Amino acid sequence: LYRQTPLEESFGINNVVLVDGVPETLGLFDLCNHYVTHRLDVVVRRTEYRLRRAQERLHIVQGLIIALDNIDLVVSIIRGSADVDEARTELCSQLNLTEIQATHILDMQLRRLTALEKQKIVDERDELVSAIEGYEQLLGSEQRQRTIVLKELKELVDVYGTDRKTEIIGVDEVPVFDDVPLIDQDEAPDEACVITLSTSAVVGRAPTEGAKRSTPARHDVIAASTIGSTHGLVFAITSEARALSVRAIDLGEVGGRSRGTPANKAFGTNRGEEILTIVSPGTENVVLVSASGMVKRISPTELAETKNAKTVMNLKGTDKLAAAFTCPDGIDIVMVASDAQTLRTSVDGISVQGRGAAGVAGMKLRDGASVIGAGAALGDGAIVTVSDIGTAKVTPFEELEAKGRGGTGVRLTRFTKEKKLAMATVVGPDALLAIMATDEDDKVPDPAPVDLTLEPTKRDLVSSRTERRILAVGPSRW
Repeated sequence: LYRQTPLEESFGINNVVLVDGVPETLGLFDLCNHYVTHRLDVVVRRTEYRLRRAQERLHIVQGLIIALDNIDLVVSIIRGSADVDEARTELCSQLNLTEIQATHILDMQLRRLTALEKQKIVDERDELVSAIEGYEQLLGSEQRQRTIVLKELKELVDVYGTDRKTEIIGVDEVPVFDDVPLIDQDEAPDEACVITLSTSAVVGRAPTEGAKRSTPARHDVIAASTIGSTHGLVFAITSEARALSVRAIDLGEVGGRSRGTPANKAFGTNRGEEILTIVSPGTENVVLVSASGMVKRISPTELAETKNAKTVMNLKGTDKLAAAFTCPDGIDIVMVASDAQTLRTSVDGISVQGRGAAGVAGMKLRDGASVIGAGAALGDGAIVTVSDIGTAKVTPFEELEAKGRGGTGVRLTRFTKEKKLAMATVVGPDALLAIMATDEDDKVPDPAPVDLTLEPTKRDLVSSRTERRILAVGPSRW
């Protein structure tokens, strides 16, 4: 469900906010903490404003009460004054009023002043005194301020919140169901099958004996294949040195127009993670080669005991796995670097190590170079290389002398205008198909593969220009 459906969706959030006028990237805790601090500041400033307004109103109300208590004197002062300034001065002098209180009394119509009900003014004064006391207590207590913030947040939840659709329970409350087999043993017996990974990153399962197709399509150019059983595990070794496993029966079946399932969905890879090979643990060790030239072997038993998504090689820093393949004892392997240096060495000189080991020095690289391909030198095979400008070359294994591991190797092709190799694939003696780029775009693959017609040449010769750029090579599925 996680791999095939949007049951879980992952996305990144960059929380850049202004903290005291300075932009900062905050995590969830700091984001919530700063928001609470902001709400506390809002409560304090709001309360200070309300306190100030209440005190100003109380000051005026107190003046009105004094005026009502001395209404006859107020009327006589107003009638006996020559102008407003004289009336204001006399009110302040005789009734001990402030200028603000006197101005407010003078601004009122005389009939309103005489008609005021003293009890309403007294009640308003009492309410203002009580409110001011409450505001002062709130400003003097941080706990009360936090209680107000909490109350207001709860009010927001009541207005805008929605009920949780899922239930949160403790570990002890999780229901346990009896294991139910995913397949019916009678309907799907455990039988041998071929699992293939195409150069277009499609993985599929097919019977060891089946119909053949005479015209291969794009998904029929094979990058890796392994023999397993329908109930057995299949491991995908990735560029992050992880071993991802699924049962063969859960992979898409090859038949009709179907060639299986996209490998990234079948195995659940990370974004940018590349599947290098697929393995059904048998009798041969798996060779792992990193981009920095480190190399190791892992036994089929060790691989079979590896839990899904666990690493099988300890990569250092930003190093990536460049190649992974099975290889029997007594066979040479070939490692190709981006600067066209190539090392052929015996696999027996490479240690068999556990999953947590970092490997041994396999190939010494020059500055700026990295391993871009490796494989077992089986039979009368060859190395197919494509440069950064699209020139290509096929170099047979016999052109490479076997040396000890840890060396720089020999030059595989001479560069003219080329700067580096963009692709290196170690292939066997089988007839090869090539995935070519379209005429319009040298990065878009043509769906119809063609026969690889490049003739093998000596290693010290230059690469040849091809009609279209070669994107991938491999044997045909059929």
